Amino acid sequence: MSVASIVLAAGRSARMGAPKALLDFRGRPFIVRILEALEALDLKTRVVVLGEDGSRIRPAIAGHDCLIVENPDVDSGPIGSLRLALATLSQVRPPAVLVWPVDLPHVRVATVDRLVESYRRSPKAIVLPTFAERRGHPIIWDAKLFEEIESSDAATKEGVRAVLHRHESEVQAVAVDDPAVIEAVNTPEDYERLVREWNRDIY
Repeated sequence: MSVASIVLAAGRSARMGAPKALLDFRGRPFIVRILEALEALDLKTRVVVLGEDGSRIRPAIAGHDCLIVENPDVDSGPIGSLRLALATLSQVRPPAVLVWPVDLPHVRVATVDRLVESYRRSPKAIVLPTFAERRGHPIIWDAKLFEEIESSDAATKEGVRAVLHRHESEVQAVAVDDPAVIEAVNTPEDYERLVREWNRDIY
């Protein structure tokens, strides 16, 4: 069975001032670029978690084969959205999930392909990219960690990184030549930088 994928797009985008999922990157909304990458890699099943801007985002992804989950409590943060997505996937029982935050639309398809291949070849439970020795996203989580992600009190308080820290010995870090893995787009300044750099063909 294929690695499943989860796109986290439920945040309020407060610092950006507009839904990040709908910002343009190379002629497509962020969220569509990510879904197209996942489709190109044939990663099934695809789950998208939306929040308060869900009604605005749904039309943009209507033509894509994905399960849409609404997070009614966006204050629960990314861990709350991840838990909702895992609950949605409970009947599918994928061997692992690739978790891709919507504010990283410029990660290369080849980079994600490397992560998936590394997971398939590695006994490690967590596979993540690094650039310039910094850890980034997206991250692949093996199914044996799902229960802990869903129930850990530490993860409720600190986010899923609490699970990562507890399983450092099970992390496979994959060095990639892709700065996008560490360059989340959270503010208008970040977005302006992204536009400048894609116009220079950096991504």
